Amino acid sequence: MFHIMRRILASLPLASVLIGLAGQPAMLVVPPALTAGLILLRDRLIRRRVGLAAWPSDGFARHVLVDDIGRLVCLTLLGLPLFLLGDLLRRMLLHP
Repeated sequence: MFHIMRRILASLPLASVLIGLAGQPAMLVVPPALTAGLILLRDRLIRRRVGLAAWPSDGFARHVLVDDIGRLVCLTLLGLPLFLLGDLLRRMLLHP
């Protein structure tokens, strides 16, 4: 699950550019929302594996959740200018 989440988070900027190229600003919400759902699902899986283990294991689960949410917020904010760049490219290609 750790390797998958890295790839998903790395694809968010590209998704913003592609959404800008498509000219669909309402779709800009979908990739971060789906990623947030996967982050919460992953947190449930980690906590289920930890079970009744010691506090350090619970601390690790919290660290992973907070780290993933922080990356998601940063990549979502980075996606806004990338969306505008994709929209600018679309306008330049459609109206030369």
